[in-house]
Amino acid sequence: MSAPSPFDLSAEMCWPTIIFHRRWQDHDREAPGIVDYLCQLREEQKAPLTAAIRSKSNTGIYESHFDLFTKEHSGLKKLLGFISQTLSAAISHVEGGRIQPSQLDMVITESWFHITNDGGFHDAHLHPNCSWCGIYYVQIGDSGPPQEGGAPNGGSRFYSPMTLGYRDPGNYYFADELDAPLQDGMLVLFPSYLRHSGLPYKGERDRIVIAFNARIFHKGVPNSLRP
Repeated sequence: MSAPSPFDLSAEMCWPTIIFHRRWQDHDREAPGIVDYLCQLREEQKAPLTAAIRSKSNTGIYESHFDLFTKEHSGLKKLLGFISQTLSAAISHVEGGRIQPSQLDMVITESWFHITNDGGFHDAHLHPNCSWCGIYYVQIGDSGPPQEGGAPNGGSRFYSPMTLGYRDPGNYYFADELDAPLQDGMLVLFPSYLRHSGLPYKGERDRIVIAFNARIFHKGVPNSLRP
């Protein structure tokens, strides 16, 4: 039996932010076909969307249309199944098990991909009109930590949702930013209010990621009642 605390002190965590990551076990088998298909889509899309979006670099990053997971491609369909299963489990976790994964429906509202090189980047931003977002690393290329500190090459960086403006030993635990793990086949899930960026990338191979926005509903709720 543990000794009683010398303080009459109770603690409650308020407004926590959680990020999930999980590697797709079928990535090595499915990735080559997905990469070929994404490159094919890039060739077919004559006018990339990047130039019209101020938060991205003018060169070095290609962005697709926002309907990727509606495409009829077997590898993408399998990836979508993995994402759905993982996100449902993640939501059950943050809800403390009050909702079971089998009770949830995931609706992808937008899905797209980026192909980046030559210093291309996506500045800090967030995704409205959804509850959860995800980034899937199809190919990290030469992404990774720099040789002498600083920002990772081509990483995804997340920023604190709370602005502190002051530091002392009382709030050192509250990090200003977090760099997501970099690995081919890694899925990163995060709440939509979390500001994030795609850091500048240069490498021998292109950096390729798939991103999506999702809304979550209880199964059985008619579409007419879903916001």
